[in-house]
Amino acid sequence: MLVGFAWGKRYSRMHVISVALLTVGVIISAVGGSKKYSPTTEPTSPATFLTGLLILFVAQVLSAIMGLYVQATYEAYGSYWRENLFYSHFLSLPLFIPFFPKMLAQFRLLATSPPITLPLTSLNPYLPPALSAPIQKLSAIAVPKHLLSLLLNAMTQFACIRGVNLLGSRASALTVTIVLNIRKLVSLLLSVRLFGNQLSPIVMTGAVVVFTAGAMYAWESQRLASQKKARARARLGKAT
Repeated sequence: MLVGFAWGKRYSRMHVISVALLTVGVIISAVGGSKKYSPTTEPTSPATFLTGLLILFVAQVLSAIMGLYVQATYEAYGSYWRENLFYSHFLSLPLFIPFFPKMLAQFRLLATSPPITLPLTSLNPYLPPALSAPIQKLSAIAVPKHLLSLLLNAMTQFACIRGVNLLGSRASALTVTIVLNIRKLVSLLLSVRLFGNQLSPIVMTGAVVVFTAGAMYAWESQRLASQKKARARARLGKAT
Protein backbone atom coordinates (compact mmCIF):
# COMPACT_ATOMS: atom_id res chain seq x y z
CA MET A 1 0.00 0.00 0.00
CA LEU A 2 2.86 2.42 0.77
CA VAL A 3 4.31 1.71 -2.66
CA GLY A 4 0.86 2.35 -4.12
CA PHE A 5 0.68 5.74 -2.37
CA ALA A 6 4.10 6.61 -3.82
CA TRP A 7 2.81 5.45 -7.23
CA GLY A 8 -0.12 7.85 -6.98
CA LYS A 9 -2.84 5.44 -5.87
CA ARG A 10 -5.40 6.44 -3.23
CA TYR A 11 -7.25 4.09 -0.88
CA SER A 12 -10.24 4.35 1.43
CA ARG A 13 -9.87 4.57 5.21
CA MET A 14 -11.19 1.03 5.69
CA HIS A 15 -8.66 -0.31 3.17
CA VAL A 16 -5.84 1.41 5.07
CA ILE A 17 -7.04 0.00 8.40
CA SER A 18 -7.45 -3.52 7.02
CA VAL A 19 -4.00 -3.50 5.41
CA ALA A 20 -2.44 -2.21 8.65
CA LEU A 21 -4.15 -4.99 10.61
CA LEU A 22 -3.05 -7.57 8.06
CA THR A 23 0.55 -6.36 8.34
CA VAL A 24 0.39 -6.67 12.13
CA GLY A 25 -1.07 -10.16 11.81
CA VAL A 26 1.66 -11.28 9.42
CA ILE A 27 4.35 -9.94 11.76
CA ILE A 28 2.76 -11.72 14.73
CA SER A 29 2.62 -14.98 12.77
CA ALA A 30 6.21 -14.59 11.64
CA VAL A 31 7.41 -14.00 15.21
CA GLY A 32 5.42 -17.00 16.42
CA GLY A 33 6.66 -19.13 13.53
CA SER A 34 10.26 -18.34 14.41
CA LYS A 35 9.91 -20.19 17.71
CA LYS A 36 11.23 -23.74 17.72
CA TYR A 37 8.63 -26.45 17.50
CA SER A 38 10.72 -29.40 18.66
CA PRO A 39 13.83 -29.97 20.79
CA THR A 40 15.82 -31.02 17.71
CA THR A 41 15.35 -27.67 15.98
CA GLU A 42 18.38 -25.43 16.02
CA PRO A 43 17.67 -22.06 17.73
CA THR A 44 17.65 -19.05 15.41
CA SER A 45 19.68 -16.03 16.44
CA PRO A 46 17.98 -12.61 16.41
CA ALA A 47 20.43 -11.37 13.78
CA THR A 48 19.59 -14.24 11.44
CA PHE A 49 15.88 -13.76 12.00
CA LEU A 50 16.06 -10.00 11.34
CA THR A 51 18.14 -10.61 8.22
CA GLY A 52 15.49 -12.97 6.91
CA LEU A 53 12.77 -10.42 7.64
CA LEU A 54 14.77 -7.73 5.84
CA ILE A 55 15.14 -9.93 2.76
CA LEU A 56 11.42 -10.69 2.81
CA PHE A 57 10.65 -6.97 3.17
CA VAL A 58 12.81 -6.04 0.17
CA ALA A 59 11.25 -8.85 -1.86
CA GLN A 60 7.78 -7.64 -0.86
CA VAL A 61 8.57 -4.07 -1.95
CA LEU A 62 9.94 -5.24 -5.29
CA SER A 63 6.91 -7.48 -5.76
CA ALA A 64 4.60 -4.53 -5.06
CA ILE A 65 6.42 -2.38 -7.62
CA MET A 66 6.20 -5.15 -10.19
CA GLY A 67 2.49 -5.61 -9.45
CA LEU A 68 1.77 -1.91 -9.95
CA TYR A 69 3.81 -1.88 -13.16
CA VAL A 70 1.91 -4.90 -14.48
CA GLN A 71 -1.40 -3.26 -13.54
CA ALA A 72 -0.42 -0.10 -15.43
CA THR A 73 0.61 -2.23 -18.41
CA TYR A 74 -2.73 -4.03 -18.41
CA GLU A 75 -4.60 -0.72 -18.27
CA ALA A 76 -2.60 0.67 -21.20
CA TYR A 77 -2.39 -2.35 -23.50
CA GLY A 78 -5.03 -4.81 -22.30
CA SER A 79 -5.08 -7.72 -19.86
CA TYR A 80 -2.90 -10.21 -21.75
CA TRP A 81 -1.98 -12.17 -18.64
CA ARG A 82 -0.88 -15.28 -20.55
CA GLU A 83 1.87 -13.29 -22.28
CA ASN A 84 2.99 -11.93 -18.92
CA LEU A 85 3.04 -15.45 -17.50
CA PHE A 86 5.13 -16.74 -20.39
CA TYR A 87 7.71 -13.97 -20.69
CA SER A 88 8.21 -13.50 -16.94
CA HIS A 89 9.27 -17.16 -16.71
CA PHE A 90 10.96 -17.59 -20.10
CA LEU A 91 13.21 -14.55 -19.71
CA SER A 92 14.27 -15.66 -16.22
CA LEU A 93 15.52 -19.09 -17.37
CA PRO A 94 19.09 -17.86 -18.11
CA LEU A 95 19.44 -16.93 -14.43
CA PHE A 96 19.42 -20.65 -13.59
CA ILE A 97 22.39 -21.47 -15.84
CA PRO A 98 25.03 -20.99 -13.08
CA PHE A 99 23.06 -23.39 -10.86
CA PHE A 100 22.59 -26.07 -13.52
CA PRO A 101 25.29 -28.49 -12.24
CA LYS A 102 23.83 -28.42 -8.74
CA MET A 103 20.29 -28.79 -10.07
CA LEU A 104 21.38 -31.77 -12.18
CA ALA A 105 23.00 -33.41 -9.17
CA GLN A 106 19.83 -32.89 -7.15
CA PHE A 107 17.73 -34.33 -9.97
CA ARG A 108 19.90 -37.46 -10.11
CA LEU A 109 19.61 -37.78 -6.35
CA LEU A 110 15.82 -37.63 -6.61
CA ALA A 111 15.91 -40.25 -9.37
CA THR A 112 17.56 -42.71 -6.97
CA SER A 113 14.65 -42.54 -4.52
CA PRO A 114 12.58 -45.70 -3.90
CA PRO A 115 10.18 -46.44 -6.76
CA ILE A 116 6.44 -46.25 -6.36
CA THR A 117 3.67 -47.61 -8.57
CA LEU A 118 0.68 -45.53 -9.51
CA PRO A 119 -2.61 -46.90 -8.06
CA LEU A 120 -4.49 -46.46 -11.33
CA THR A 121 -6.23 -49.83 -11.27
CA SER A 122 -8.70 -48.45 -8.75
CA LEU A 123 -10.09 -46.30 -11.57
CA ASN A 124 -11.09 -49.29 -13.72
CA PRO A 125 -14.70 -49.49 -12.41
CA TYR A 126 -15.26 -45.90 -13.54
CA LEU A 127 -13.59 -46.12 -16.98
CA PRO A 128 -14.71 -47.66 -20.30
CA PRO A 129 -13.56 -51.27 -20.86
CA ALA A 130 -11.32 -50.13 -23.72
CA LEU A 131 -9.13 -48.25 -21.23
CA SER A 132 -8.64 -51.15 -18.84
CA ALA A 133 -5.60 -52.58 -20.66
CA PRO A 134 -3.72 -49.25 -20.96
CA ILE A 135 -4.46 -48.49 -17.30
CA GLN A 136 -3.11 -51.91 -16.33
CA LYS A 137 0.14 -51.22 -18.20
CA LEU A 138 0.53 -47.77 -16.67
CA SER A 139 -0.02 -49.21 -13.19
CA ALA A 140 2.95 -51.50 -13.70
CA ILE A 141 5.31 -48.57 -14.30
CA ALA A 142 7.43 -47.71 -11.27
CA VAL A 143 8.30 -44.04 -10.80
CA PRO A 144 10.87 -42.72 -8.30
CA LYS A 145 8.92 -41.43 -5.34
CA HIS A 146 10.69 -38.08 -5.05
CA LEU A 147 10.45 -37.42 -8.79
CA LEU A 148 6.71 -37.99 -8.58
CA SER A 149 6.53 -35.55 -5.67
CA LEU A 150 8.54 -33.04 -7.73
CA LEU A 151 6.14 -33.43 -10.64
CA LEU A 152 3.09 -32.95 -8.42
CA ASN A 153 4.71 -29.90 -6.84
CA ALA A 154 5.42 -28.41 -10.27
CA MET A 155 1.81 -28.97 -11.32
CA THR A 156 0.42 -27.28 -8.21
CA GLN A 157 2.89 -24.41 -8.60
CA PHE A 158 1.79 -23.97 -12.21
CA ALA A 159 -1.86 -23.85 -11.14
CA CYS A 160 -0.98 -21.33 -8.42
CA ILE A 161 1.04 -18.94 -10.61
CA ARG A 162 -1.55 -19.20 -13.37
CA GLY A 163 -4.24 -18.19 -10.91
CA VAL A 164 -2.10 -15.31 -9.62
CA ASN A 165 -1.62 -13.92 -13.13
CA LEU A 166 -5.31 -14.34 -13.91
CA LEU A 167 -6.21 -12.54 -10.68
CA GLY A 168 -3.72 -9.78 -11.49
CA SER A 169 -5.51 -9.10 -14.77
CA ARG A 170 -8.86 -8.65 -13.01
CA ALA A 171 -7.99 -7.08 -9.64
CA SER A 172 -5.73 -4.35 -8.32
CA ALA A 173 -2.12 -4.97 -7.37
CA LEU A 174 -2.98 -4.40 -3.69
CA THR A 175 -5.71 -7.04 -3.82
CA VAL A 176 -3.30 -9.54 -5.38
CA THR A 177 -0.71 -8.82 -2.68
CA ILE A 178 -3.26 -9.33 0.10
CA VAL A 179 -4.50 -12.58 -1.43
CA LEU A 180 -0.91 -13.85 -1.71
CA ASN A 181 -0.17 -12.97 1.92
CA ILE A 182 -3.25 -14.84 3.09
CA ARG A 183 -2.31 -17.79 0.88
CA LYS A 184 1.19 -17.85 2.38
CA LEU A 185 -0.25 -17.86 5.89
CA VAL A 186 -2.58 -20.73 4.98
CA SER A 187 0.44 -22.63 3.58
CA LEU A 188 2.30 -22.01 6.84
CA LEU A 189 -0.60 -23.29 8.93
CA LEU A 190 -1.00 -26.38 6.74
CA SER A 191 2.72 -27.19 6.79
CA VAL A 192 2.85 -26.86 10.57
CA ARG A 193 -0.13 -29.18 10.93
CA LEU A 194 0.91 -31.73 8.25
CA PHE A 195 4.44 -32.14 9.62
CA GLY A 196 3.24 -32.87 13.13
CA ASN A 197 4.15 -29.55 14.73
CA GLN A 198 1.99 -27.62 17.15
CA LEU A 199 0.47 -24.24 16.39
CA SER A 200 1.60 -21.79 19.03
CA PRO A 201 -0.90 -19.29 20.48
CA ILE A 202 1.09 -16.47 18.84
CA VAL A 203 0.66 -17.98 15.37
CA MET A 204 -3.04 -18.57 15.97
CA THR A 205 -3.47 -14.97 17.12
CA GLY A 206 -1.71 -13.71 14.02
CA ALA A 207 -3.86 -15.95 11.81
CA VAL A 208 -7.06 -14.59 13.36
CA VAL A 209 -5.87 -11.01 12.81
CA VAL A 210 -4.91 -11.73 9.18
CA PHE A 211 -8.19 -13.44 8.31
CA THR A 212 -10.17 -10.66 10.02
CA ALA A 213 -8.25 -8.01 8.10
CA GLY A 214 -8.79 -9.93 4.85
CA ALA A 215 -12.53 -10.07 5.50
CA MET A 216 -12.58 -6.31 6.20
CA TYR A 217 -10.70 -5.60 2.98
CA ALA A 218 -13.03 -7.82 0.94
CA TRP A 219 -16.12 -6.17 2.47
CA GLU A 220 -14.81 -2.68 1.72
CA SER A 221 -13.87 -3.64 -1.84
CA GLN A 222 -17.36 -5.03 -2.41
CA ARG A 223 -18.92 -1.85 -0.98
CA LEU A 224 -16.83 0.41 -3.22
CA ALA A 225 -17.60 -1.74 -6.25
CA SER A 226 -21.33 -1.49 -5.51
CA GLN A 227 -21.08 2.29 -5.19
CA LYS A 228 -19.19 2.50 -8.47
CA LYS A 229 -21.86 0.47 -10.25
CA ALA A 230 -24.62 2.60 -8.72
CA ARG A 231 -22.94 5.81 -9.92
CA ALA A 232 -22.50 4.32 -13.39
CA ARG A 233 -26.21 3.40 -13.54
CA ALA A 234 -27.14 6.89 -12.35
CA ARG A 235 -25.04 8.53 -15.06
CA LEU A 236 -26.53 6.19 -17.65
CA GLY A 237 -30.05 7.08 -16.45
CA LYS A 238 -29.34 10.80 -16.74
CA ALA A 239 -27.91 10.35 -20.23
CA THR A 240 -31.03 8.56 -21.43
